[in-house]
Amino acid sequence: MEHMTEARARRNVIRIAVIAGVGGLLFGYDTGIISGALLFIRDDFDLSAFQQGVVTSSLLVGAVFGSLYGGWLSDRYGRRTVVLIAAVIFGVGALMAGLAPNYPVLVAARVVLGLGVGTASLLVPLYIAELAPPKARGALVSLTSLMTTTGILLSYMVAYGFADMEGWRWMLGIGLIPSVILGVGMLVLPETPRWLLIRGRDREARNVLSRTRQADAVEPEMREIAAVAREETGGFRDLFHRNLRPLLIVGAGLAVMQQITGVNTVIYFAPTILEEAGFGAASAILATFGVGAANVLMTVVAILVVDRLGRRRLLLWGTSGMAVSLFLLGIAFGTDAPGFLLVALLMIYISVFAVSLGPVVWLLLAEIFPLRVRGAAMSFGSALLWAANFVVALVFLPMVEAITASGAFWVYTVICVLSFLFVLFKVPETKGRTLEEIEAQLRGTRGPDDPATPRRENPSESP
Repeated sequence: MEHMTEARARRNVIRIAVIAGVGGLLFGYDTGIISGALLFIRDDFDLSAFQQGVVTSSLLVGAVFGSLYGGWLSDRYGRRTVVLIAAVIFGVGALMAGLAPNYPVLVAARVVLGLGVGTASLLVPLYIAELAPPKARGALVSLTSLMTTTGILLSYMVAYGFADMEGWRWMLGIGLIPSVILGVGMLVLPETPRWLLIRGRDREARNVLSRTRQADAVEPEMREIAAVAREETGGFRDLFHRNLRPLLIVGAGLAVMQQITGVNTVIYFAPTILEEAGFGAASAILATFGVGAANVLMTVVAILVVDRLGRRRLLLWGTSGMAVSLFLLGIAFGTDAPGFLLVALLMIYISVFAVSLGPVVWLLLAEIFPLRVRGAAMSFGSALLWAANFVVALVFLPMVEAITASGAFWVYTVICVLSFLFVLFKVPETKGRTLEEIEAQLRGTRGPDDPATPRRENPSESP
């Protein structure tokens, strides 16, 4: 067994996180590309506002089912294996979408893509979280969000590149390329040591840890994981046990909160609402590129600060900042503000989201649940997230028609205020702890290697 220096172990973990993070890039590309493509699909297939919402949100129907089954499959067959399956699904969906002859086939293709998106969105952060050392876990899991925002930005660039020729088929079909990269990359990556140890494959688990940890950290972590694995005997049904109910409420609340604060109205429909505000199609896509760039930049900031400032603090800052920017967006759209101001406010809103709810919610979902039910719990949380996303995507354009863009943004302002209160009273801090210590703390017991971890009567209290 090769012993690793800290530097070599860190390089190995970063390499794993980057390759697996291509799943996040696909997730971002396939959710973001519809924003530009929809301007041309709408005209080619003569779609109503509701049908445009169906094309957009059909991906999210698939994502709900991908989330539900992805976690269960990963608990049974391994995190790595199911990410490989997701890569194949992405490729099939991209080809179907690019070649779709009509509206129903396009909707079906988007559902297939959604299966990949749902699976990757829950398993990539979970896979990285189970391989990452505690001190770097926040940054490495947040790398998934960076790849996701990069995928969204890439989708805007591709959409702009094909805008003049109205090439929406190329926009959708190009998603095949990163799916091949993900599939090939995952073939050379290991399974997570936590999943291997649960399956009794101790030697393989020790091998993986020996390549991703310093030599003196391998055996203590093996003992820590084994202690938790022995304690837990549950499965999906146990998520609803009263002992886990507080964690389930936190996870479900975070998942729904991330979506109903309105972020994907910007990701999916920014070109559409900017076009209605007076931009041309190509100009609207180009303006959205600035929003995507802000998304990527602030996700980098999140990676740099999440392990220093903590998850809870970022969520509190994020929900309050989003509320302010959404309120101002409502005023701007209601007073015919100049185009540059609308774009600037959209960039501020997405920037605040990208440094807070964007990466932190996925990170917390990967951290707070016990090992034995972690895959099922991630499935449940991700399914709720995508279901909320589906509702937001389906109703946004009809809501804008009914109460104007200003009214829609003010609705999201109120939701952000309520989300701030939820974080303040329910969400714990998890930075700097191993997954096993977090589990012990939230269950009100002492961690196997942390005698100082206090007992907690209320698992939702912040430490």
